[in-house]
Amino acid sequence: MGCSLRRRAPNIAACLAIALLAAPLERLRGQESDDPDQLFWGYAPMFGTGVYRQSGGDGVAILRVSPSIEIRDAAAVRRGANFGVRLLLSFSAGVDHAVGEGLPPDFSEDLEHAAFLPGVELEFPAERFALRVRAEFGWGTELSGEEPSAWLSSFGVRSRLTWPDAAGRPALISGLLWAGYNPEGGEPRSLARLSQGLEFDVGVPRWQFRGETMHLMPHVLAEWFFEPPEWFELGYEGSRHDEMDWQIGLAARRELGFEILGFEFDAVGLAYRFSDRGDGVRLYLNSIF
Repeated sequence: MGCSLRRRAPNIAACLAIALLAAPLERLRGQESDDPDQLFWGYAPMFGTGVYRQSGGDGVAILRVSPSIEIRDAAAVRRGANFGVRLLLSFSAGVDHAVGEGLPPDFSEDLEHAAFLPGVELEFPAERFALRVRAEFGWGTELSGEEPSAWLSSFGVRSRLTWPDAAGRPALISGLLWAGYNPEGGEPRSLARLSQGLEFDVGVPRWQFRGETMHLMPHVLAEWFFEPPEWFELGYEGSRHDEMDWQIGLAARRELGFEILGFEFDAVGLAYRFSDRGDGVRLYLNSIF
């Protein structure tokens, strides 16, 4: 759901310039806890770009971009195993003390925390099915406040099953993401997210952009956040959550993609995300896959 750099590392600056500030790190409404940071900023890799408001009116903003450098292009493979390899260079920075009743919240100008989470993603494409596996490990710190720095890690699996001959070219997209953080001098924690979505790809022949046909890609997505099972905690203490978020969105895609200042991406979309804990508007590039 992030932006990607497909060939050239210098394009990271362009990717950062295009992304917006924000990701949803809402706290659970009505749930009392001794730990005020149940959804710690270290979980930012789970969430997408957007502007969000918690149910109580507080807002939170994270600049999170996920540029990647394509090391092996699965589409170009002619012999041997058919798989792709990407180097991930995820970066996040933001604030979490904004207060306001509307969207977008009135965010502070001072950044409060930042994190860098590099990793590797493998892609295994087939005619109608594709699988992506990624692992990331990095470090984050608060730029103000008393929270300690933390080692961050995440592991995710996503799949896409398409019906190219059906009306609207629907695709069933599923995913499982585990994220953990280990703060200096604190207790390690982890959180898991299960995703299930349906995305369509509808061509609009009369809509041309630079000589290429445009497509509309509406989607609906449900995400469940929960404590990982004991065998999946990998030594981390799980945070007890049992919540679900919904998301509906629409993206515009060009058949040959877009390129701005050497930065390549497939689509531009907006989505509305909502749950009992809050709501928000997301900006995303490419498919939700």
